[in-house]
Amino acid sequence: ASLSIFINSYDNKYTNKNMNKVANKIIEIRKKIEEALPQGRVIPRHSDKGHFYEVIDGQFVTPPIYSSVTTKLAQLKDESLMNYKMNCVIRYVFSNWQNFTEINIMEHIGKAESVPQQNLEDAGGIGTEIHNHREKIFKEWISTGIKPIDFVSYIPEVQRDVRAISAIRALEKFVNDYDYTPIACELFVYDHKMRVAGTLDDLGMMKYFIRKGNKDCEHEMICNEKTDKYTCLKCDMQYKYEFTLLDLKSSNQLKDHYFYQVSMYWDMFRKLVGITPERCLILQVSKEKGTYKIEDLKRPAKLAQYSKHMIKVDEGTQFIKKLRKDNQRNVAPLLKL
Repeated sequence: ASLSIFINSYDNKYTNKNMNKVANKIIEIRKKIEEALPQGRVIPRHSDKGHFYEVIDGQFVTPPIYSSVTTKLAQLKDESLMNYKMNCVIRYVFSNWQNFTEINIMEHIGKAESVPQQNLEDAGGIGTEIHNHREKIFKEWISTGIKPIDFVSYIPEVQRDVRAISAIRALEKFVNDYDYTPIACELFVYDHKMRVAGTLDDLGMMKYFIRKGNKDCEHEMICNEKTDKYTCLKCDMQYKYEFTLLDLKSSNQLKDHYFYQVSMYWDMFRKLVGITPERCLILQVSKEKGTYKIEDLKRPAKLAQYSKHMIKVDEGTQFIKKLRKDNQRNVAPLLKL
């Protein structure tokens, strides 16, 4: 039986003692999140200069406004992105070189240079749409306690982009494969010490397969109430439900800085709420095949330590820029003498 049927209906015919225990855990986690991070605690203050968050928790007379984790980790150079831009320009030249003339060559060079940015903006736009569809699906599921029957039906007709449909189908497949039940979605988190904030995609409860067993088996599962592990009596399948932090990515490649970013969300959440997610995952959904891949951060605490070093490097870089700016003000009058 699916875990989601137990959240709001303990008298369901499939109910068993262990499922009630997991359902109660979900309800308890939601309550602690609401207490630690009530609505209005963190307010987005995004601008054309970047993503920012105002934190109103009573610790400061004037509520601080922090940059996003993503902005702070921009110091990490992405070689794959630079190669991508170069390849886009090369592809444009090879596809259009026969049309080049002495008169229009500069026009074509300008078009070639603009292709990478146009592609990235298009990818960013569809990525935002995918996140918005996922948010709508999960938030309705959380508020009603009812798992949606068809995830794709939540995409408005005017936004029926094949890439979005593929990604949302992949998300639904993941949810079904791992009996995932959302606990919280689009949660704002922050860290006063590091002076950063951000938006955590998802928190949920999911099956963690210890052994996958025989896929053709008609599983007959029993639960060990001491370990909360389910074991099949017919094959060696074994799993348990774990509290999971989940970050959704729709990009074609998983970049290193994603791991730093997600580990910071994990670290900020556990400090603010007092609960440590048992697992920290990146879910990569395909915009073409309707499939997904999972990356397990495995050691998010260690990654968070490295992330903080990266944030400190950004802090140092901003300090240097200020020093140089102030230095130019002081030197300029001397040069006039």
